Amino acid sequence: MGIVRKQSILSSIFTYIGFAIGAVNILFLFPKYFTPEEVGLTRILLDVALLFSTICSLGAVPLILKFYPFYKRYVPNNQIDLPVFSFGLGLLGILAFILLLPELKPWIIRKFGSRSPLFVDYFDLLYPFTITLTLFSILEAFAWSIKKTVLSNLLKEFSFRLLTTVLILLFILNVLNYSSFITAFAWIYSIPVLFFIYSLNKEKALPLNFNQSSITRRLYSKMLSFAGFLFSASILNIIARTNDTIILASQSSGGLSDAAVFTIATYLVTVMEVPQRSLVSIATPFISEAIQNRNWAKIDRLYKKTSLNLMIAGMGIFGVILLNLDTIYLILGPSYAALSGIVIISGIAKLIDLSTGMNTQILLLSKYWRLDFFTNILLVLLSIPLNYFLTKKYNSIGPAYGNLIAMLVFNLVRFSFLWKLFKIQPFTIGNLKIILVFTFSLFLSYWIPDLPNLYINLILKSMIFLVLYGFIIIRWQVSDDIIDLYNQFFNKFSFRL
Repeated sequence: MGIVRKQSILSSIFTYIGFAIGAVNILFLFPKYFTPEEVGLTRILLDVALLFSTICSLGAVPLILKFYPFYKRYVPNNQIDLPVFSFGLGLLGILAFILLLPELKPWIIRKFGSRSPLFVDYFDLLYPFTITLTLFSILEAFAWSIKKTVLSNLLKEFSFRLLTTVLILLFILNVLNYSSFITAFAWIYSIPVLFFIYSLNKEKALPLNFNQSSITRRLYSKMLSFAGFLFSASILNIIARTNDTIILASQSSGGLSDAAVFTIATYLVTVMEVPQRSLVSIATPFISEAIQNRNWAKIDRLYKKTSLNLMIAGMGIFGVILLNLDTIYLILGPSYAALSGIVIISGIAKLIDLSTGMNTQILLLSKYWRLDFFTNILLVLLSIPLNYFLTKKYNSIGPAYGNLIAMLVFNLVRFSFLWKLFKIQPFTIGNLKIILVFTFSLFLSYWIPDLPNLYINLILKSMIFLVLYGFIIIRWQVSDDIIDLYNQFFNKFSFRL
């Protein structure tokens, strides 16, 4: 776990800085200078483009993650043809997207025209957004495979939000009107794509070999079968992740305004994902190598450690969010009244997902990878009808309930598969300790009297909770990795708790 831990720290630093910039964008700049409908448009464009880009990739991303270790082991670097093969799939998908999207436009107008007319007006921006996201996702998979995860997280989590801030500032200064702003926003991934190409090419990680290698000749049919299956699974997974805002924009009484409220609420919850995003990108190649070597003891250790550490980080962040919900509401104003309920329900769903660690990656990279497809089918079959009917009944809070139910069932099924197939499960007594520490720390911090200044109150309550929570976690020695990090840091200052 040494390399994993070191890269995880660096990735998390960049990711947290990115999320801090994103928090300024989402909580302060967007609500102050844009209408809720305009804020909602940025989210719906991103979610729909994310869905279409997954379709355009035609399974290239899981294909790279699964087979790149084989190429590196058995084929000289200049003879690896996987980049050409992968980008060929992506370009084929992009071409199909360009030809077929106009056929969807009449349906989009019917579904979104009355509740979200702004989305219909800027429908054509899906072209640049989708194409650049497709290229970015393929390049990111190569970065993960060569363990350049710090670069990946820097470009994905940091640069996107920083560039968004720059565009907002240009809008505030009247350099851009809203039409120019949203057009530039749709092209925002083009800069990270160019930087990715430059960096990976410099590392010689993208050899342009058009001759078929021995690995491709031997595994061609298996690779296509794997890519096709995981392509379907990826689409299902993205549908499950993005259908909430799409359904809100098309079915909720508030349309894009409700989508904006849901966007801000889910952004707060998404902060809990930061350690997961960093750890998944770093640990995935190690899990792939361990599975190839049939080292299930190592996989079991990774499974338990990631569950424990993600739960510690997730609950720490969730506690800060819960303590400051009233303050956030006062900052945003009455247009975002439904925010608190969405955050609480969505936060519980996210904790369920974090606590199950790396179940997706273990299933995906094992010989039982088809189970990833079937469990994603289950997730979609649960989430879409739940979100649709609950949105119609409860508007913006409906998808939060739907996602909670779907996520609970989804992770329970995956947990059962991994236990039955490999006799591994992510939980230890440490997970129970985390829940107890979280409950105790949150209870004490909640009763601290509020201060008149909103921002000082937010900072003070957050700091008290985090210090108390962290102190008990360390003293109780809940996680060896946390203890090691603490010792490494404070050894320099000859200080101990």
